[in-house]
Amino acid sequence: MNSVVDITLPVFGIALLGYFATRLKFFSAEAGTGLARFVFDFAIPALLVRTFANADLPSALPINYLLSYYIPVALFYVLGMLLAAKVYGRPLAGQAITGFSCCYGNGILLGLPLVLLTFGDEASIPYFILLSMHALTLFTTVTVLLEVSRNRDANILRKVGNVLLGLLKNPILIGIVCGIALNRLHIEIPTSIDTALRYFQNAVAACSLFALGVSMTRYRIAGQLTQSIVVTITKNLGLPLIVYLSCSMVFGMSAHWTFVAVLLAAQPTGVNAYIFAERYNTAQALTTTTVFISTALSLITLPTLLYLRESGVL
Repeated sequence: MNSVVDITLPVFGIALLGYFATRLKFFSAEAGTGLARFVFDFAIPALLVRTFANADLPSALPINYLLSYYIPVALFYVLGMLLAAKVYGRPLAGQAITGFSCCYGNGILLGLPLVLLTFGDEASIPYFILLSMHALTLFTTVTVLLEVSRNRDANILRKVGNVLLGLLKNPILIGIVCGIALNRLHIEIPTSIDTALRYFQNAVAACSLFALGVSMTRYRIAGQLTQSIVVTITKNLGLPLIVYLSCSMVFGMSAHWTFVAVLLAAQPTGVNAYIFAERYNTAQALTTTTVFISTALSLITLPTLLYLRESGVL
């Protein structure tokens, strides 16, 4: 139990510090946006280059591992859409946002520091493998559905192509690709560059968590409470359970790789759900409420998962 406290207390403590510092006007939301940009564009790519360059990587892409995670994700996306359509009578745009909220987690600002503090850099390789496909698959899906629902641009393929091109420029994907290339080519990072990368790497956890706390000041309970609670339970509890069954019983993944997948699945609904809702002017109340409640619930669910792992249950 002590190790769970040792991990979760600094994680949520730094996030709460960022939240209250912004609420009390000691730190601005604009500065938090800049801090998150630094983490995403510089610190995490440096971490990924250094980690993948020095890691003992699998000889081939672990397709079974990706399937063990993303098949449940796809099922929950469809489940969220059906829930929105049949129970709450939402149109296609609202269905797309609901499905996205049921399976897209805050894998960067919260999940990444938690995994690094729990496992360390090299042991987090399975997390990075899943994370490399996280935005690519889900952003493309939600964009296609939202563009179809809007029906304003006849050339949807061009729109999706632009999304895919943007994702290929994603700093996280670039960091992973560069790290793998150095690893496979047996190129050692020069000492001076490695030192600089390590400085960036050391900033990831604290800056990510503080930026998360700052970002949470934008979210609140804004309506659609019942549906938001259902989506939160689906995301925080249902998806991790099915991912666990898929990894351990269907695809036979190791205990470590299974737990990493479950930990990503258990991340609260990511803020990008609200960003898509705002951009397409649909389901804003649902997403802002869901992000707030889902993140609050993760204060209980994530430490519980770590405790179950420590106890040997997972």
